Amino acid sequence: MKPYAITLLAILPAAISAQNIQLHYDFGKQEDGLKRHFFVSTFELFHPDTCGYTFLFTDFEFNAPGNPRGASLGYFELSREFTFPWLRHHAILRNLGIHLEYNDGQTIYALNDSTIAGLNLGNSWLAGPEYSFHVNKLSINTMILYKYLNGSGVPDFQWTLVWYYSLFKNKVNLIGYLDIWSQDNFFGNPQNKILVFYSEPQVWYNVSGHLALGSECKISKNFIVGSKRVELFPTLGVKWEF
Repeated sequence: MKPYAITLLAILPAAISAQNIQLHYDFGKQEDGLKRHFFVSTFELFHPDTCGYTFLFTDFEFNAPGNPRGASLGYFELSREFTFPWLRHHAILRNLGIHLEYNDGQTIYALNDSTIAGLNLGNSWLAGPEYSFHVNKLSINTMILYKYLNGSGVPDFQWTLVWYYSLFKNKVNLIGYLDIWSQDNFFGNPQNKILVFYSEPQVWYNVSGHLALGSECKISKNFIVGSKRVELFPTLGVKWEF
């Protein structure tokens, strides 16, 4: 539900705008036995400029009651990185920036056969330093963020790591991200903070300059309401870049 700019570091050296659309089929199964057999669509937009970059993505899950099933969840992230022009020629600090981000979303679900309810996913604001670097073909982007989740007693933190690695002359891309953040224990003692882990490693095979086929696996702990285990939700997907 929270994919990040996993193609960012791949296209940053080219300094061009890019966007893509993705369609995944989620065939995971939750701890409570609920099968996640539904489609998920993603749209990503990345635009760099002389002051940094702007990134936007949206996710829609199609698991609403009915046939065919409509959208049951909508989520988006909008982020902006500001670089420091006076550090542009510094060997180390040129890759340092300030990251600002806003997240929000809605979901609907069936209470019974005749009643559908809605819920806000909890909007959040994030801000903090961001740094990127390369190790041979591996590109890394990381940030440590102050996080305020609507409804939390006190602000929290989030650490994000994004990676990109290409194989076979860019025919295969290994990309993904992981987030670790703190939040109130909304379903226990609210005075006790919990750590949430969420990651989405992906592998893509580039069929052409625009079309890619691949898979991702949503890995989480303390993210799915009521779950005590590490959840694994694999998908199969297709991506079109334009």
